[in-house]
Amino acid sequence: MANRWASSVCLGLVSLSTTAAADAIVDPEVELQPPSEVAPTSTSTTIPGVTPRIAHDHGPWGGGVRVTGLSGIGALPGVNVGREIAVFVRHHEWFGELALGRWQPQETLVVTATPEPVELALDVWSLRGGWASRSMPLRAWMLVESGELAGSDGMSNAVARMVSMGVPDERRWVAVGGGVGVAWPMADHVRLVGTVELAIPVERTPLMVSDGTFEPDPAAARCALGVEVGWR
Repeated sequence: MANRWASSVCLGLVSLSTTAAADAIVDPEVELQPPSEVAPTSTSTTIPGVTPRIAHDHGPWGGGVRVTGLSGIGALPGVNVGREIAVFVRHHEWFGELALGRWQPQETLVVTATPEPVELALDVWSLRGGWASRSMPLRAWMLVESGELAGSDGMSNAVARMVSMGVPDERRWVAVGGGVGVAWPMADHVRLVGTVELAIPVERTPLMVSDGTFEPDPAAARCALGVEVGWR
């Protein structure tokens, strides 16, 4: 008898709870309330002890100086090495720059067609203009070059001769071309710059050198790596 009574009580309780739950679900007078606030979850990750770098907008104008080491082929015999210093100005995503560079062949050669024998080299002005992204470290440009092969008195007097158009015809270098590069930020005003260029000489005049006759190739390919300082 006691077991029957306990079973009846349990069945009654189960029935009441089921009925109450069903009534709560279908009761039309029960008003559903939307959640009052949904808090967004953060996906950013911070590294202890490291302060994230914030890009600074320096306005529509910028400029600076770049110093690079050069390597290439085509302008002089064999592998060419050199150095360059450039000054540039930027307006929005367009830039222009003027650079002065000196190239030498990897192996020393002497030009015998000059009044006094001199080592073969190339002193050159480069004028570049093109596009430099402000959101990515990319840039591309066109270039025009004018210079002197086998400057008889080195870089200092070669600059004066190039400016005054006093370069002899047989040693004049004129070329056009273009290039692309990457300027990777190292600090707010310092960038690591890598470039690749192709220059096509307008005239190719043979020169007598110590091991025969030299003539520039139809195109000169170069790469450069250096440091740029300035406002981007």
